[in-house]
Amino acid sequence: MAQYAVVKNDFVENVIVCNPDQVEEMEAALQAELVDAFPFGLTTGDMRVGENWTRNVGGEQQVLTERATYDELEAALYELQAALNDTGAEQ
Repeated sequence: MAQYAVVKNDFVENVIVCNPDQVEEMEAALQAELVDAFPFGLTTGDMRVGENWTRNVGGEQQVLTERATYDELEAALYELQAALNDTGAEQ
């Protein structure tokens, strides 16, 4: 199961939980595009502008940045640990 943003006319209208195997079926039923909500933390009211996702914060559209995945964070942690070991620093 994963969270998907329900997108119509480039606006997130809702966020639902759906089995990835059922995305096409849900898109047809909702007559909307389903977008994985995790990478940008999409929530109701977010808007797609070109290739960017934006959120209204204090009356201004802020571009959302993509979140790192668990695997990416874990890899970065291992790189930092290796760098510390290379410099002789103790853990």
